[in-house]
Amino acid sequence: MHYASLDDLYALLAREHVSFTAAAANLNEAQTQFRPAPDHWTIAEIVEHIAIVNSGFVRIGYKLIKQAEAAGAPPLAGLDLQSVLLTGDGRPLPKFKAPDAVKPQGGQSLADSFAKIEQAHADIQGARARLAASDCSQCTFPHPAVGQLNPYQWLIVWGEHLARHRGQLEAVKAAPGYPA
Repeated sequence: MHYASLDDLYALLAREHVSFTAAAANLNEAQTQFRPAPDHWTIAEIVEHIAIVNSGFVRIGYKLIKQAEAAGAPPLAGLDLQSVLLTGDGRPLPKFKAPDAVKPQGGQSLADSFAKIEQAHADIQGARARLAASDCSQCTFPHPAVGQLNPYQWLIVWGEHLARHRGQLEAVKAAPGYPA
């Protein structure tokens, strides 16, 4: 996918936020705790992982925005960005192992995880004006699997990461033995 503006990036975030939240909503305890295989995460663990990662995305984004503001970079006229976690033909990059820092630890309620997801979403919405006011394209932070990314690319990763894990949620729900 091609992203030509900050509006495109925020539309991606909004769309994937709504889709992910809907996929994990209105489930009972048995459904959220169902483990389709010993090496697979439960829905509760997937949601916890998203809560952890999205909070990290916010911290990284604000750090990079602060760097761009300090450099006095004028606003960008537009963007010319492509998907980060997808190949050129739209297929997802191969699955990569989550670093220990963002693995779910369990013990967090689904409600707490969702509250953290909502807070991160609100926080990144609050950064929009600051992203629009400075050219942040030269400020980067490394992603563990795909390398150095600027804040605009981190927003793409955020949206694509939500989409990837929404697919994981749907796979759990479609697994044999999933509670009705």
